[in-house]
Amino acid sequence: MSAQPLEPVPTAADLPVGVTPAPDAAVGDTPPDVRSLDLKTKQRLYHDWEAGNYDTKFSISYDQRCIDYARDRFRKVVPEGAGFGQVLEVGAGTGFFLINLALAGCLDGADLHATDLSDRMLEVCRRNGEEHGLQVATRQGDAEALPYADGTFDLVIGHAFIHHLPVPGAALQEMARVLKPGGTLVIAGEPTEIGDRLSWLVKDATWKSFRAVTALPGLRRIRKPSITDAGGTATDEVLARLEHEVDLHTFRPKDVEKMARLSGLREVSVVTEELTANWVGWSVRTIEGAVRPGLLGRRWALAAFYSYLALHRFDDEVLSRVLPRALFYNLILHARKPYTR
Repeated sequence: MSAQPLEPVPTAADLPVGVTPAPDAAVGDTPPDVRSLDLKTKQRLYHDWEAGNYDTKFSISYDQRCIDYARDRFRKVVPEGAGFGQVLEVGAGTGFFLINLALAGCLDGADLHATDLSDRMLEVCRRNGEEHGLQVATRQGDAEALPYADGTFDLVIGHAFIHHLPVPGAALQEMARVLKPGGTLVIAGEPTEIGDRLSWLVKDATWKSFRAVTALPGLRRIRKPSITDAGGTATDEVLARLEHEVDLHTFRPKDVEKMARLSGLREVSVVTEELTANWVGWSVRTIEGAVRPGLLGRRWALAAFYSYLALHRFDDEVLSRVLPRALFYNLILHARKPYTR
């Protein structure tokens, strides 16, 4: 899906040492040559660039819709009444999971901390927290080498981030390291191997159908304009294309459980969710990413949302009882750090 142009937009001056502009840049905009960059530099560049538009692009909000979503994911693995003093979200991005869990009352009384590879994501995270009366202490850092001391946190959480990491097992080891003995780890929103393959078929069919329909006379105008047609730059186009390079992994539930145990964690379990709900969700997102902004409106949004809720209930109450967990799209990992003897 194409991303919207942002202000401010990274330019060649924003690039790290060793990154050279592409030779075919347009006058006035010298896009970076990202071909030889390591994965983590690509991750940082893409997420810095996307930060200002990220919440809009992924329909992230801090209202009841997303509060309920975050709370329900958390409560699938952590019971009511659990309390935490120090809480860290790793790969926090704009703060979706941490802030919504706090607003849901799941983290009452806790000190909130967030870390991410992207400074600009953390800027948005701090601002989102402040706008909702929350103080979030942020620290830029690598999930595979967290910038915190051993045994610092009672709860470490993450949402949809370990699939971006070159070595997910290293991140799990680091999250275990910074947990206090007896502390809890929860990671949600990670794609399963089979679930992702199924969702790709849905996305591909939706995209091809949309392009075929909008190729008819008079309908091309409803397509979203290209980045440059919408006023973006060659740099925007280069950085937007990194979206297809930053998703590195899908997972088998049993492999995630094994990684957690190898990291020294115990009471390890993985639950999965979303099958038909995920298909609808990706179809909706594909269309929203392809259509000219402003055309779909509130009725579309409400219909999509309530369809998702109904199918999510069907997945949970019916399909999860008869189908293997590996078929569902999202996995949620729960584990505890054992007490030392």
